[in-house]
Amino acid sequence: MNTKKVLLVGNFGVGKTSLIRRFVLNEFSEDYISTIGVRVSSKTLMVEGAFVKFLIWDVAGTSGDEKIPKAYFLGASAAMYVFDLARAETYASVDRKIAELKAVSNLDTILLVGNKKDLVTKNELTKITANCPVPIDVITSAKENENVEEAFKEMVVNSLKKVY
Repeated sequence: MNTKKVLLVGNFGVGKTSLIRRFVLNEFSEDYISTIGVRVSSKTLMVEGAFVKFLIWDVAGTSGDEKIPKAYFLGASAAMYVFDLARAETYASVDRKIAELKAVSNLDTILLVGNKKDLVTKNELTKITANCPVPIDVITSAKENENVEEAFKEMVVNSLKKVY
């Protein structure tokens, strides 16, 4: 069985842990507990005809210009940058953040995920997608279990495309 290390990164409070809990355990909690450092979960999926075990690193949220330690990216096959659709400050400079992550991680693709769709109206979502500095790959709601598995599967497929 192939094992892949993937990371979820983004500002604090954007729902990285909630996305992982929903994906791995199919659970959701309204309680907010800040991740300190990194927390690792795993899930095995059938992807493109083969079982792949994913080690999902839940990286502590950042704020402002904090940098994610480069060591976290060692051996990573893919990353997901998560932002909160209801908090503009979490996506206003997402283009710069993704460029920094690509430089630090040497990953070709970092999946951009807008989370907490349940907190915005359809009209607000249209404005956000139009004004986001880079195209959003997947829009999710961990609370309503909307597109969560799809986001992880897309990240998985991206990690399998990486050429070594």
